[in-house]
This record gives sequence, C-alpha cells and structure tokens, in this order.
Amino acid sequence: MTRNPPTTGSSEIRGLRLRLQLSQPQFAALLGVSAETYRTWDSGRRAVPGALLDKARELAAIEDPLRLWSLQQLATELGVHVRTLRDGVRSGRLEVTYANHVVFRNPVPRSTIAAGRAFMERYYRKSYSRFAPKPWPPERTCVPPDWARQLLRIRREFQLTQAQLAEQIGAAGKAVVYQWESSKRTPSPVFWERILRLVQRGATPGWQR
Repeated sequence: MTRNPPTTGSSEIRGLRLRLQLSQPQFAALLGVSAETYRTWDSGRRAVPGALLDKARELAAIEDPLRLWSLQQLATELGVHVRTLRDGVRSGRLEVTYANHVVFRNPVPRSTIAAGRAFMERYYRKSYSRFAPKPWPPERTCVPPDWARQLLRIRREFQLTQAQLAEQIGAAGKAVVYQWESSKRTPSPVFWERILRLVQRGATPGWQR
C-alpha cells in the first residue's frame, strides 16, 4: 500500500503565507529557511516542524496588514518610545484609525505595523532619532470658537448624516459628532484639520481656514 506524503501543517502554513500576500521565497526568508525547504511544506510533501509552524503563526500575527496595534504595542515592536508615535499622530505623520471607545474623553488611536514602519522610514531617522536635527514644530490647526455652528453648516452643505461625517473623518461614531455640534465636547486640532480637508476636497464655497 502506497502511503501519502505527510501534510501536517501544510494547509495552515500556506494559508498564513497567502494571508500576508507573500511569495514562497519571501515567507521562507522570514522563517529563516531555504525556499526549497519551504516549498516542501507549502506543497504538502513534508510535514511542517512544530517549531517552524509556531514561528509562522507569530509572524502572521505581527505582519497581518489588517491588525490594529495600540501605540504602546507598536512602539515596543518598532523599538521606539511611545511618545514618538504619539507625536507622529499629532503631526499627521503616523496613519492611525480611532477605536470606538474613548479614554479621558479622547478617541484611542491604533495603527498597523505597515503604517508604523512607513513612519519609521520616512520620518524617524530624519526627525526623531538623537542624531537628527531638531524638527520645526508642525503647524497646528486652531479650532475656532464657533466650531459647533461651522460643523453643523458643513455637514448640511455636504448632506451628510452625523454617522457619515464621522466615517469620513475617522471619528469613533456619530455620538462624537453630536457632542461637537452640541458644544458638549471640543474637536481636537487633528479632527478639525480632517474636517477642513473634507471641505477642501468638496470645494465648498465660502469656507476658509
């Protein structure tokens, strides 16, 4: 009787590779094995060693392009202080998504490993490392005192619901926009900048920064 070749772990490791959108040689390099060795696992010709399958799972968790990290987790992974990433968020240099819950009335930013690495490559070595020249502070957008009136007018001119506006600017939800429009909460300069960008993209007449 002819035995089928062992396939233990092959479908899982292949699925992890495809989720990361990597070629066989690319995933092999991350695992620290030759491309030919990896191909025997991916094709099911040989069983995947348990230690290498665990490593593949860890890599998939880290490299998953859709995974959102807290700034503290991302700072640990990138080897920088979390304050550096917070400054990147404030200056708009680090791309983030805001979670649905708030801490001290502020939305919680999260980011992907790809966005974190892009920030490191584009800005960290030039602006944040100890050898870099001290950067000029970024221009800050001032939130006008009549933000509630302006926001309500913008939303009506764009014919957006509070939920739709929140989605377009990355706010946690319509409750946040409601609090801004009712003056119960002041939008942060970051969010006001996003609102202004929305206005500029729509070329709404009569609106100035």
